[in-house]
Amino acid sequence: MMQALTRLTLDHPDYYYDRKTNRYKYKDTNRFAPKQAILALTKKYRDHSKADLIKLAHQYHSGQLSLEQFQRLAASNIKQIHLAEAILGAGGVEVMTPARFLIVARQLKRQYYTGIDPLTRDRFGLKHLAADIVDGISEAQLANRLRMYGDAAKVSFWSVKTDVARSQDNTEARRVLGRTHQHCEQCLRYAALGWVSIEQLILPTQQCECRSQCKCTVEFRSLHTLNKKPQRK
Repeated sequence: MMQALTRLTLDHPDYYYDRKTNRYKYKDTNRFAPKQAILALTKKYRDHSKADLIKLAHQYHSGQLSLEQFQRLAASNIKQIHLAEAILGAGGVEVMTPARFLIVARQLKRQYYTGIDPLTRDRFGLKHLAADIVDGISEAQLANRLRMYGDAAKVSFWSVKTDVARSQDNTEARRVLGRTHQHCEQCLRYAALGWVSIEQLILPTQQCECRSQCKCTVEFRSLHTLNKKPQRK
């Protein structure tokens, strides 16, 4: 899986991915493409992959896909969404290290096979979704489930963003409630904790009733910077 995860290709007529530098370049000049342009392209790629994932519900129910084909395409789309979210969380593909790709791989393992909801202890993953499909869930129900799988990729964004923050010497983090969202009991409690050790941070979408619909964000800071005494001139 690790090798496959490093193969996200953002199809664009102007850019290509240079593996030697781990950066995107202009095809005509071979110069590095601006980071913001690639991040914007990554967002579009993520959004297209989410839309393609949801469309699988109709394609399966209309007989265009077998269950095996559905599972394979769903897994591929979920992988691409998680990888795009991770790159956005890192702030660029050039910041993605093998350890950060491994973070994504662990999240995908949960989404495919081993997920357990910490609140309800219910199991989730594509293999369990396949069983529900066989039991006869409707197209609308399937589309909603697929939408949640796509939204759940936010955990890869926050997991990688937290790892980057840690590498930049940040030691504390706090949950920030979304401004226009009805918050669950758990999110309110996590936000009320204020600044906590970065190791104790509970990521948005995790261990809360909002789940994949969580709109919380995270802020980071370094105690070393806060405690640093001003130098005398």
